Amino acid sequence: MPGKAKQYVDQSMSSVQTTVNSLQQALSSAEKPDNKNKIQQAIDSLNAAQQQLSGYQD
Repeated sequence: MPGKAKQYVDQSMSSVQTTVNSLQQALSSAEKPDNKNKIQQAIDSLNAAQQQLSGYQD
């Protein structure tokens, strides 16, 4: 079924963006520098994944 994979990719990108938004809220309320670093690393990784998927074409 053509386009099905693209639908899943688009859905995943939406989920990743929602997760990044939540992590950014967590980042602003985290107090310990170590925790802030962990959250920032996760955000960076998710943004990198989104960047890779943004070039997906069916």
